[in-house]
Amino acid sequence: MKSFEWGEDVSVENLQGGFTHVFESTFDSPEGRDAYLSHPAHVEYGNVVLAAVEKFLVIDYKPSHII
Repeated sequence: MKSFEWGEDVSVENLQGGFTHVFESTFDSPEGRDAYLSHPAHVEYGNVVLAAVEKFLVIDYKPSHII
C-alpha cells in the first residue's frame, strides 16, 4: 500500500448517498492491490469491519490528471 487516508463527510451538497466516511487506499500497481486484498490480515480485518457497517462502496480506478 502506497498511502491510506480517511475522513468524515463534510459536504454541504448532501449528495453522499448516506455515506458518512471515506477510506482511500493507493497502490503502486494492480498487482499490489491484488496482493493486499488477498492478504490474510486484510481478509480478517475486513470481516470485522464489514460486520459493523450498514453499507459500503468500493471503487477501483486509474487516476487521470485533468490539469
